[in-house]
Formats: sequence, structure tokens, C-alpha cells
Amino acid sequence: MKINFTKKEYVALLDLLEIALWVMDTQTLKIPQEKKPYERLVQKIYSFAKEMGCEVLIEHDADMQAYFPTNEFDETSPMMEYIDDYNNDMFWDELINKLVNRDLMNQFGSKRVAEMDIEEFFNKQDPIEDKYSTEFETNGVKNLYIKDANPKGVNVYRIK
Repeated sequence: MKINFTKKEYVALLDLLEIALWVMDTQTLKIPQEKKPYERLVQKIYSFAKEMGCEVLIEHDADMQAYFPTNEFDETSPMMEYIDDYNNDMFWDELINKLVNRDLMNQFGSKRVAEMDIEEFFNKQDPIEDKYSTEFETNGVKNLYIKDANPKGVNVYRIK
């Protein structure tokens, strides 16, 4: 099989690869065995950078015998903007999900929650999720505090 890319498509592929690597966290020095096939594929695709006229975006390090994105790539690629947007969305989704699950467990107990059918679960979950979604969309973390375990109430932790 042969796949032909334009230079513009190849650059878009480089962006996609960097996003995938970021998510997989394979940009560490010691790549886990299960991720090595992906790293080999990335290296193979990077190896065509010069042929594609993209040598300013990907460079070869002879000592490490590997290809790496250049500073030029990092400065011109929109990938960090996409990653930041994704991380931001995931943060709020995960925070809301954890708070909703905590509230359901506190209100009904783990046994009762486990016994709920899907319709009942969503009927209980949705209003709580809506409450947190509205709060965080409106105020961000402004009203989010850590409750101290002592019975006197809430402590606001400040960095000195």
C-alpha cells in the first residue's frame, strides 16, 4: 500500500502525531514496551520530513538515532492550543463526574447506587450534574473550597 500526502497534509499529520504522543505520554526518555510500536511508527513518519520539505519542523539527532520536532514546529503548530482546550474540558468533566459520584454515594450509599437501573441512575445523576455544570460555567472555582474535617466548618487554605 502506498499513501501520498501533500506537504500541508503531512504537516497536519505531524500535528496529530504530537497530540497523540502527548496523550500517550511517550515523550519520556524511557518508553514503556507496550508503547514502542507507536513510537516506531512516529519515527518512520518523521523520517520523511526532509523528503516532504519539512526539515525545519523535524530534525534528526545522530547521537540518539531518532527524529524530533524542532523549536520551529513547537512555535508554529496549533497542537498546544488543541491540547490545552482538551485538558481544560477534561478537567471540568472529570471534576463534575467525581463530585456527582461522591454526592450520589453520600446520598444513597454505594449498595443502593449499584442497584439502580440505568434510567433511575441518570434521573438521580442529571440534576446534580446540571447543578455543578452551571456553577462551574458561571463561577469557575471561585466558590470551591476544601472543607476542614473539624466541626467548625470550612477553612480556606492560603499559600504564604
